[in-house]
Amino acid sequence: MSDTSASDGTAPRTDAQEGPAMPHETGKPAQLPGIWEKEPRWVRSVRYKIDIGPRQFAATVAASIVTLVVLTVTLYLTPSSENTLLVGSWLVGLTAGLALTSVGVYGGVLVPGLLLLGVSPLFAAPLSLFLQVLIVPFGASAHVRLGNVSRPIVIPLVIGGIIGAVLGPIVASFFDAKVIAVAVEALIIIGALLLLVSLPLKNMQVSRAPDDVPSARIGGIGAVSGMFSGISGAGWGPMGVTLLILSRVEPRMAVGSSVFGRIFMAAAAVLSAFVLLATGSGQFAEVEPQWELVPVILTASLTMMLPGAVVTSRLGRTRMSVVIATVSISLAVLALARTLFF
Repeated sequence: MSDTSASDGTAPRTDAQEGPAMPHETGKPAQLPGIWEKEPRWVRSVRYKIDIGPRQFAATVAASIVTLVVLTVTLYLTPSSENTLLVGSWLVGLTAGLALTSVGVYGGVLVPGLLLLGVSPLFAAPLSLFLQVLIVPFGASAHVRLGNVSRPIVIPLVIGGIIGAVLGPIVASFFDAKVIAVAVEALIIIGALLLLVSLPLKNMQVSRAPDDVPSARIGGIGAVSGMFSGISGAGWGPMGVTLLILSRVEPRMAVGSSVFGRIFMAAAAVLSAFVLLATGSGQFAEVEPQWELVPVILTASLTMMLPGAVVTSRLGRTRMSVVIATVSISLAVLALARTLFF
């Protein structure tokens, strides 16, 4: 008999009635000791519904607060004439971050969204790639830990990707801004279509043996995809992964190696574009950098990384791929219409 039994006839409180601090047996996210014991019931209910731990939930809330603060401060410091651009870019950044975490597409959403807002394609593409350099390592590290990055694949892919990515902005610098805008929008539509085409391929291909990787072909895929992305700021994932799968590379290795290689490809394209921008070469001489967009889009994209993973776990990668590809195509078509007719 416990010495805590009540003398008024009521039953004593037990641990079961209090609720477990670490409810593993319920299949719910863990409730951590310490400060988390004071977590409001409605917060715990929300976490249980989306199946994430308290630290992840707190990080997402903190990131949401940070991006709202950054947006507010940027709006305060910039002319009111840029309010529409900043808020629109923030919304596009949220959508692109969701797309990146869910299906690995970022520029395919970000770039057409920025073009629709009137940002120059010669700035939108390098901006997209610069943000990828900062964001993609989070996803790449996970693929490395899971063993989804293959050295025989990633080395020629990176070498080819760097070459193509450096050439992409150089090629773009020789053409009129309207021509580049049309090319970028068309390439993004192609990339989104390739994403859709790649969905049924994963169960149709017989993967190559690890020692049977055609290095020259992989390097060529990297070069084509790198130039594609260097010009448009998008497409490395859809084009590269699809071509790798068509080359009978195991799908998880194709995705993991592509994500890892994207860091180096994007960095090379950004450096190439920055040199052209700094020296005012070709059409880059007419570009006015809009650096105020960087913190707004970066914080918005990071905020949506965990929600993107949660959404994917609910809808599945195939459904999310269809949704994101549809969004990319819709934005690119609208941007194309804006370029051609307005």
